[in-house]
Amino acid sequence: MAALFAAWLSVSGIALTSMVLPLQAQTAVDPQRWSLTDSSGHSWGLTLFEQPDPAYPAGWRLRLTARSPGQGVDHQRPLLLSDSLGGAWVLPNRSEELVRQGEELIPESSAQFDVHALDPRPSEVMPLQLEVPTDNQEGTTLVMLQPEVVQALHELPPNLAS
Repeated sequence: MAALFAAWLSVSGIALTSMVLPLQAQTAVDPQRWSLTDSSGHSWGLTLFEQPDPAYPAGWRLRLTARSPGQGVDHQRPLLLSDSLGGAWVLPNRSEELVRQGEELIPESSAQFDVHALDPRPSEVMPLQLEVPTDNQEGTTLVMLQPEVVQALHELPPNLAS
């Protein structure tokens, strides 16, 4: 009987371990993605994710990708966010993180921004507007964020670095 109980414990332990290990191994949060439209009717993709490349500083990133032909983004200027109560945030441009360190050719249609500057986090109920730096004559394009994007930004964990 003791041998049967030991065998059962062994099999149960393997089953329990195989159920727990995948949960522990999955530490990174899956990227969140949305489709947006700017004030001119152009389509954009927005991705919110944790920087996975250890060659770059850790933290949350917001990536914008132009999906309409002829749209390009500026890889030097920051992303401006604002709400209707005068709240404003300036997210530093981290477009160099779109490629491996040392590579110079950054995709024209994508830009990446550091969400660390989104502190304090915006309200979950106030509409947010992005002022996207572009390489067109106007220099920027305006994008109103959908409520679910605003909610996701609000729910990001607080910045732990001081």
